Amino acid sequence: RLDTDRGSFAIKQLAPDTDLADPLVVAHYNGTEAAAETFADLGIRAVHAISIEGRYLQLIDAVAYLVYPWTQARALEKDRASRSQALEVARLLARMHKADISVPGLAESRADIVTTDRIEELVGLAADRGMPDAALLRSQLTRFIDIATRHGAALPVLARKLVISHGDLDQKNVLWDDQGEPVLIDWESARRLNPTCEALLEALDWSGITTTFRRDLFRDFLAAYREAGGAIDPQAIGPALQCILGDWLDWLMYNVGRTVMTDDLEQRKIGHAQITFVLPTLLRLQGLTPDLQSELEATAAESALRA
Repeated sequence: RLDTDRGSFAIKQLAPDTDLADPLVVAHYNGTEAAAETFADLGIRAVHAISIEGRYLQLIDAVAYLVYPWTQARALEKDRASRSQALEVARLLARMHKADISVPGLAESRADIVTTDRIEELVGLAADRGMPDAALLRSQLTRFIDIATRHGAALPVLARKLVISHGDLDQKNVLWDDQGEPVLIDWESARRLNPTCEALLEALDWSGITTTFRRDLFRDFLAAYREAGGAIDPQAIGPALQCILGDWLDWLMYNVGRTVMTDDLEQRKIGHAQITFVLPTLLRLQGLTPDLQSELEATAAESALRA
């Protein structure tokens, strides 16, 4: 926070390894903030950076900054959101998907699918270097390879329908003001993505998939999303769930790499902490996926009959 005679501001300095010489990187940050401002113009409380002559990303002495008006709102601790707050997020998500905004130059989602060879290499290195989780990782190797294969097959199906949306609307990126109204921040993952996939992803997050999964809240989240005008594409349900699993696997393997391919003790510590968090979530979600897919497809079929 920076207080000045012109007001109070939030300042975000981008990481030193951000490639500011790459025009696509600069265009990405400008495009994501433009998306946030477009949604704000539609009445969604989206915090966007201040622009100067159409540029949101400010470069000063080869360092990049985003400057925001200060917002009096706070994030909740993980899984402390109430049912009503979760459903309000579902309705906001539906509004964004329905808006189907256009932001020239904003890219679609580009999934980094971890390859079979890379999975085998990382799991092997974990065993060779005596990682605490190495035995569990090795025991799940066949499962990891299956998830990665299904992830790749799912992407072409999801690419048939894309809209611009937030891309990372989990609980850390929703602030709540003194009136209990949501404020959406951190738009750096905004992109063109499949709306059904994002709806399922956020329904899982807001219903506690990383801690204690509440199936009733998962159902209610999606019901609120549909009631607000969001559409769940029956053909995209299976691929969306496979894509979500694949994204969790990619993050798991990234963190395995952190622990076995760097001498930076701090990075290794972060990587190990993330593995401890991600691996149980991935296994929990995969165990739930067949049942969730059957239930979602049955609900979609019932909705189609009523229509």
